[in-house]
Amino acid sequence: MHRLLKRQLQKLGLYEKDGPVERDRFDRLMALISETYREDDISCDMLQNSLKVSSIEMRELYHQLQEKSERRLDAVVSVIPDMIFLMDAEGKYLDLFAEGKEHLLFMPKEEIIGRYIKDLFDRETTSIFLQAIAKAIESGKLNTIEYQLPISGVKEYFEARIMPTGLQESGIDTVVAVVRDVTEQKQQEDQFRLSEIVFEEATEGIMIENSDRIVIRVNPALVRILGIPKEELIGRHSDDFGKVISPQSKQNIIQAMESVGHWHGEIEIQHKEKSPTLGWLTIDTVKNDDGEIKNFVFILTDISEIRYSREKLAYLATHDSLTKLPNRSMLFERLEHAIDSMERSGREGALIFIDVDHFKEINDNYGHRTGDYLLQEIALRLQHATRKNDTVGRLSGDEFLVIVEDTPNIDAILHIIHKIRKLFDSTFHIKDIQIDITVSIGIALFPNDGESAGLLIHAADQAMYNVKKKGGNDYEFYSKEFTILSSEYFRIQSAIKRAIKEDRFSILYQPQFSLTDGSLTGIEALLRCDEEEVRNIPIIQLITIAEESGLISAISHFVLQKSCKQVAEWQKIVSNPLRIAVNLSRRELCEPELVDMIKRNIDVCCLEPLMLEFEITESTLIQSTKAARKNIEILREMGCRFSIDDFGTGYSSLSNLKEFNFDKLKIDKSFIDNIASDEDDKIIVSATITMAQKLGLTVLAEGVENDIQAKVLKSFGCDEVQGYLYSRPVTADIISDLLRKENSQIAFL
Repeated sequence: MHRLLKRQLQKLGLYEKDGPVERDRFDRLMALISETYREDDISCDMLQNSLKVSSIEMRELYHQLQEKSERRLDAVVSVIPDMIFLMDAEGKYLDLFAEGKEHLLFMPKEEIIGRYIKDLFDRETTSIFLQAIAKAIESGKLNTIEYQLPISGVKEYFEARIMPTGLQESGIDTVVAVVRDVTEQKQQEDQFRLSEIVFEEATEGIMIENSDRIVIRVNPALVRILGIPKEELIGRHSDDFGKVISPQSKQNIIQAMESVGHWHGEIEIQHKEKSPTLGWLTIDTVKNDDGEIKNFVFILTDISEIRYSREKLAYLATHDSLTKLPNRSMLFERLEHAIDSMERSGREGALIFIDVDHFKEINDNYGHRTGDYLLQEIALRLQHATRKNDTVGRLSGDEFLVIVEDTPNIDAILHIIHKIRKLFDSTFHIKDIQIDITVSIGIALFPNDGESAGLLIHAADQAMYNVKKKGGNDYEFYSKEFTILSSEYFRIQSAIKRAIKEDRFSILYQPQFSLTDGSLTGIEALLRCDEEEVRNIPIIQLITIAEESGLISAISHFVLQKSCKQVAEWQKIVSNPLRIAVNLSRRELCEPELVDMIKRNIDVCCLEPLMLEFEITESTLIQSTKAARKNIEILREMGCRFSIDDFGTGYSSLSNLKEFNFDKLKIDKSFIDNIASDEDDKIIVSATITMAQKLGLTVLAEGVENDIQAKVLKSFGCDEVQGYLYSRPVTADIISDLLRKENSQIAFL
C-alpha cells in the first residue's frame, strides 16, 4: 500500500501504532479498501469478518494488505520505463517510485524526498517545472513538458507528464509527475530529421522504389537533374524513364540488376530543350531480414562539370595557355605519329623550328605583357601561313614548331619557308607600340634526319642555332656537321660546369700604369680556367658559352668576391685606395641581383665604391636593356667607376659615351699592334685619344708590348697603359711585392 493510502489512513485515525480503532472510522477504511482493491479476490465481507475482532488483528490484516499492495506497485513500477514522483504545488518532493531505475536519479531516493525542485535543477528547468505544475492544478488536466539534464557528463532528455491528484498535503495541492527517459527516442527523432534534411538537401538525386518498381519518393535534386516534375515521377514504374537514357545503358542496367542486384556507371540523360546531362548512376537493392526485396534505391550525381573539367584539363595538358597552340607534349605526340606515317608511306615530311631574334630585348624594353601579346600575334600569323593539315605549336618561350607532312619535294618546303618569312616583313602593332622582328629558322627532314621526335627536334634546333650564330634573320637546313659543332659546344659547357663545381677557376692580375710618370694606377682582374680540357681555349669563348648556358652568374660571383677580398688585403700594404678593374658581361649587367651582390661585397670587405671599376665592351653596351642601364645608373650613383673596353672593335657610338658618362676608354690591342707602322691605326688612335679626353675620359691603351708603341702613345697624350712591356698577368703575391716596392710611387685615385 503506497504512502498516499497511509496518509489517508492516518487522517482517519486508522493507521497508528497504538490506540483503539473506532467503528465508524473502520467502516470508512473498509470502504476505501473496497474501492482500492475491488478487483481483488478477497471480498469486503470477508475483510469485515476478519477485522471485527480486535484492532491488533485488524492491523495485522492491514500489514498483509500493505505488503501485497506494495509488491504490486513495485512490480508495476519496475516494468514500466517511468519514474513516478509525488510533488506539491511548491515543487517539494513528497514521494517517488523508481524501482529498477535508481541509476536515473540525481541522488539516493532518501535524499530527494523532502527537497525542492529548485534544489536539484537549474533556474530555467525549475521555472518550466513549476509553471507546468501550476497549469496542471489550475486546469485539472494532464500537462506534458520536456527538459534536459546532464547525467554523468552526458546531456540526456526527459519527458514529464504532470497530473493533479485532487489531494492536498499540509494544505498544499499535490500532483503526480510520471517521468520517462526519452534520450534514445530523441536521438532517433534527430537522426530521422537529419536523414530527411540530407534527403531533401542532397545535391545527388535520390529515388526510392518499392518492391514492385513503383517510385514512392524522390528528392528535389533528382527532379532538377532529370528535368521531370515530381508529380510525373511518383507512382510510376521506373521503366517509364528509360527513354531519357540510351538503349545501351538501359540494357546494361537491366542485365546487372538481374544478375547481381546492383549497378553503377556513367549515363547520358537526354532532355527535350537543353543539351544532355552527364550523370553517375548507382542502383542498389534493399532487402529485409528474410532476404526479400523491399526497395530499390537510385542515386544520380550530375557530373557534367566534371566532364567539362576533364575536357578542360585534357586541353590544358596538350595546349599552350598563352597562344592556344599545341604545346610541347602534343607536338612530340603528333611528330611521332607523323614520322611513323611517313615511314609507312615512303613519303617525307619536314619539321620547321622558328625562334624569334632578340626576343629577350623586347621583353626587357617593353615588358613581358607586350612580349606575351607579340607571341599571340606570331601564333596567329603562323596558323594563317601554313596548310590546314600542318601542325603549328609552341615549343617553349619564343620557340615555335611547324610539322609539315607529305612534302613532295624541297621546293614545297621552301615555299612554306618563304610564306613564314614573309609574315614577319610587316610591322607588329601591339597596343600603341610598333615592333619589327626577324626570326631564325632551322629545318629538319623526316624520317631521314631523325627517327624519333626528340632527335628530329634536336636536329632542327641545331640548324636554327647555326643561323643564330650567323646573325639570325635567315633559314638553314640541318647538316650532320652541326652535330659535330654541337658536340664540341656541349663538351666545353660540361667542362665549365665541372670547373665551377670543383673550384677550378682562378684570377690573375695585370697592373695598369701612368704613361706620364710610370706610377701604378690600377689593377685588372683576369679570369683563368684551370680545367685541363679547356685550358687552351680563349677565355672570351668560355665566357660566351657560359653566358649562353646560364652559368655566368656563378663565375661572376666568384670573380667579384675574390677581387674584393684581394683588394682588401692589398689595402693593408698601401695607404691610398687602390682600384681594381672587373669585367661585366652582358648577361651579368642585366641581372636584377647585380647591385645587391656588389653592395654585399663592398660592405663585407670594407671597401670604398670608387675602388671598383667595371669594364663593359662596346657590343655589350649596344645590346644593353633597360635593366642593364638601370644597374649602371645605380652603381655610378654609389661611386663605382665604369670604363668602355675594346673601344673601336664593336659598333662605336659617341652617343653612348655621352649618355653613360664613362670614366675611362680602353683602346683595343688590335689598334696598338701596328701603331708604329700603320698610318690608319695612328690616325684612329690619335683621334680617339683626343676625342675621349675632350669628353673628360681617361684613355688607356691595351696590349702595349714594346717601347716604340709606348713612345707613339705618349706623343699622342695617352694617359695609361697596360701590356707585356710593363707586366704580364701575374699572381696576387707578385702584385703584393710590387706594392711594397712602389708604395711611395702609387698614384692617388
